[in-house]
Amino acid sequence: MTGLRAPQPTGLVLSPDDSAAVAARAVVRFHLRAFARVEPTARAGEVEPVHQLRVATRRLRAALRLFAPLLPAQFASATHRDLAWLAAAIGAVRDLDVLNETMRRRAARLDPELRRALGPLGVTLHEERQRALAQLGSTLDARRARRLLGRLASFADSRTPGGRRARLGDVARDLIRPQVRAVTRAGRRLGPEAEASELHRVRVRVKRLRYALETLRSLGDRSVRELLARLERLQDVLGKGQDATTAIAWLRTYAATPGVSPDSLLAAGALIQMLAARTRKQRRRALKAWRRFDRERRLQAALHELESNAAPSREARRA
Repeated sequence: MTGLRAPQPTGLVLSPDDSAAVAARAVVRFHLRAFARVEPTARAGEVEPVHQLRVATRRLRAALRLFAPLLPAQFASATHRDLAWLAAAIGAVRDLDVLNETMRRRAARLDPELRRALGPLGVTLHEERQRALAQLGSTLDARRARRLLGRLASFADSRTPGGRRARLGDVARDLIRPQVRAVTRAGRRLGPEAEASELHRVRVRVKRLRYALETLRSLGDRSVRELLARLERLQDVLGKGQDATTAIAWLRTYAATPGVSPDSLLAAGALIQMLAARTRKQRRRALKAWRRFDRERRLQAALHELESNAAPSREARRA
């Protein structure tokens, strides 16, 4: 999405020689602490902390997805489901913040008279956010949420199972490969007239891969860094179109609300027209960005680098 960017996960450095099971717990602990740091200010409604709370939740989900083969199946399934439930409440607030920013930027291009007619629309948006924020507070206070966070904390602090432990360097490529395949499949299905939902599907998979690769960033080198930069740019291009599509849907719902004044309807219609032109422009940019990304073949280069960087440690271990 546009607006404030997701904070980069600094301070988390993994080694190819780390136990993969230990690494999974360290990653969960790291993002759980990030969640706890911003929860109080997010509850208070501050825009950036709400964003960071959503990112921490997404990174927790990404960690569970990445390390799924190493986790107890029941724990992974139940925790991922509960995180999705929690993410929906956080996302309801964050999406309204992004919607507000998207429409504010577009509204600045309208004639002053039309801009003034958007006043009631802004009031409606503010009231929706207040309701979503109250629901977020209730969700965070719910027993289900407290059990979820306790379960994650217990996992993060638990001892790893006994027996032979897989090295992270030995399994990193296999752990991330399913997300590489998911991005490739979704992207190559895009046609010249791709729908917003298809572009959004690619964006979601790009974001998941980016979060997973950021977790393993310290295991790679130049190819991994370059791929992360390309993924972030691709995600940004795809996100701009999605923001416009979301804003159009909200404006149409608002326009259909009984009692909306004719002046507000005209202003909403002007915004819809402007945003529709933007979605068409961003769709062309997104398709071009995907084709360029796919042509560069950076995915395979990064996978190869993750595997190659683990090789010296394996040789040393045999010595």
